[in-house]
Amino acid sequence: MTTDHIMREVSDKPPTYDKQDDYTLPPGKRLYMDQYNDIYKSRAKILKSRVMKMASSKWRNETINEVKAKYVNKLLDVKNLTPSYVIGTVFVDMKYKPNILKEVSGNIYEAPEFEDESQYSELDRTRIDSYSDPSSDQVMLEDDSGRLLLDGELLDKVVLVTGVVVGVLGMVVEAGIFTIVDIVYPEPGPQKPLPEAKDENILFISGLRISPTSDRAPLEILKEFIMGEISSGVDNVAEMLEKTTNLIILGNSIEVVDDPHKNLKGKDKYSEINKSNYDSESLKMLDRWISDLLVSIPVTILPGETDPAEIEFPKPPLHRSLFYHSSRRSNFERLSNPAWLEINGVRILATSGENVNDIFKYLIPNIHVEIGDGIDSPLRKEVLHDSRLKLLESTILWQNVAPTAPDTMCCYPYSGEDPFSLTETPHVYVVGNQPKFETSILEVKLKNDQVARVSIICVPDFSETGQCVMMNTNGLECKQFRVA
Repeated sequence: MTTDHIMREVSDKPPTYDKQDDYTLPPGKRLYMDQYNDIYKSRAKILKSRVMKMASSKWRNETINEVKAKYVNKLLDVKNLTPSYVIGTVFVDMKYKPNILKEVSGNIYEAPEFEDESQYSELDRTRIDSYSDPSSDQVMLEDDSGRLLLDGELLDKVVLVTGVVVGVLGMVVEAGIFTIVDIVYPEPGPQKPLPEAKDENILFISGLRISPTSDRAPLEILKEFIMGEISSGVDNVAEMLEKTTNLIILGNSIEVVDDPHKNLKGKDKYSEINKSNYDSESLKMLDRWISDLLVSIPVTILPGETDPAEIEFPKPPLHRSLFYHSSRRSNFERLSNPAWLEINGVRILATSGENVNDIFKYLIPNIHVEIGDGIDSPLRKEVLHDSRLKLLESTILWQNVAPTAPDTMCCYPYSGEDPFSLTETPHVYVVGNQPKFETSILEVKLKNDQVARVSIICVPDFSETGQCVMMNTNGLECKQFRVA
């Protein structure tokens, strides 16, 4: 171990850039009198024309049973046994999905209560808050005219959740049921040319989950690793760390600690579910930890689900008063969640993972459903047991990073806009607080048959895995490091 930290170069990070404030709401301009249906209207307005471009291009000469498919503008105008393609917003009716009317009237969730999480396996704990009962779930498409129930084998091969705008090809075989054989997504937003970036690295971390009762050793080891004082046993790690010019913390930096002295009334379900995330000692520990790192590397932090931030999406930046020491340094940056970043010309879209975690609940059976029921779908099996990459890739295909807001994910009631719908395709899409490290390159077609490549990155929860992820800004290659 050495006592000198690594001397690093400064990356090309512009002080201002477009999309910098896409998810930032000025405190004085937050209005809550608007209805949430404005978001759906804005989303459809933004994405329907882009879906139409893809649908007309792909299905212009498509036939089913040797009959040419025709575009139908309104869902309820679709005729029986007539090949058609339609565009609308997906709605998924699920047995265990939260129901606001029942919450208000009975102050409960639709899913049955359970007493103790410790009685469940790690796999079953992921299913406690799931919305799905595959035997009764229904996928529908809706527009201003009404709804059509969707059916077909294709539904087991694609990810569809409430709020996604898509086009589907098929026909009504039974009354009110549209059997689909193909699907298209919105035309991707343009992607800025990827410059020949410097050979530098960005380090991503999520899920520090600092609390007065947590083990501090992993944090100290991580800090020493970032500052170059210890090696992880990987060849050339010192050289890679020297080229690491930015540290980005993707939320869940603070752990929620139950206060045993706080008495809740028996019927106070809201306070029981929405526990206070504020703990002054945890914040002081986080502030000191970041402040120590700032002498060696710039740090950017996003708020997460367990951090002292608003519950709604997008989450505003953590308040500067929470970082007494760190806020005094110019290389400390607090961003919203989600957030756009630009480093060495690489456009990065980052979230702390709440959006993907909510989408996950649409794909896996609730704890009160037998695990074998309806899990003959390869897609559900893959998401439940192996990989969440399909969920991240789907958000890029949908051109919406939080389609389930506001239905099952709390968000700000935007009026006349839907900032979650993408108008630009990022070079990198990184999501924190995932079960394990995963990465892929997703290729999506743009105008004139051009192809945009998006680097998809799942950053694991550090408190659970002891891992962080390093990405090179030149080739967008990723590596994981287990440091604790």
